[in-house]
Amino acid sequence: MKSVWNSFLIALSMYSKIPVPQADWTEKNMRYALCFFPLVGAIIGALGYGLYYLLVRFALPSMLAGAILTALPVVVTGGIHMDGFCDTTDAISSRQPREKKLEILKDSHAGAFAVLWCAVYFIVYFAAACSISLHTYLVFLSAYVFTRALSALSIANFPTAKEGLVSTFKQAGANRVVTAVSLLWIAGAVLFSLVFSLWLGLIVAGTGIVVYLFCVAVFFKVFGGISGDLAGWMLQETELFMLLAAAIGGALL
Repeated sequence: MKSVWNSFLIALSMYSKIPVPQADWTEKNMRYALCFFPLVGAIIGALGYGLYYLLVRFALPSMLAGAILTALPVVVTGGIHMDGFCDTTDAISSRQPREKKLEILKDSHAGAFAVLWCAVYFIVYFAAACSISLHTYLVFLSAYVFTRALSALSIANFPTAKEGLVSTFKQAGANRVVTAVSLLWIAGAVLFSLVFSLWLGLIVAGTGIVVYLFCVAVFFKVFGGISGDLAGWMLQETELFMLLAAAIGGALL
């Protein structure tokens, strides 16, 4: 049980800025960390809904809600997944051979493409966040869990594109446990959405699956496997398009 608790602490300390006691990053303690990765998404969703409810309660402007919902995932996570998004967009946009793309992923500097696409990302995310109602957000918020469970599932099962933290997680073992738990998280997230709106829930979840499969194709075709940066890029892409699907679907249904 102690190793499970330490895995929980490592997951929160790595994937969020939530203050928790620090655990040693040993192979034993990291064994089940990915099982708790989607829990960070659940925390973001709960905070987002609570803040949005208060904004609606006090009749504050929808643009303020949009700004809060846009900033919240970055504030809670510290931007770790956006870092992967930026590195990956730099690598893809470089049009270089695979080896050079993998080198770009390791580069800590942000290139012009990263800055441009990051700006585009937040503009689109903000516009979509301003366009959803409280009920629509309730259907969408399970996407925070859904995308992180997909990320954990991918890390546990896909070959690595380069050595790094993903390799460390895979070597720690428990990939079967991570796979099983991630599938449960995914099923629970989809069911949560469907309970509040069958058709909108299907649209949001379906969009997430399509975008995820596209990202997986990029993993293998362009990079030859997965890495931490690529998993972060996939998470951000999938979350953005699920939010767009919620905004458009909510307006049409």
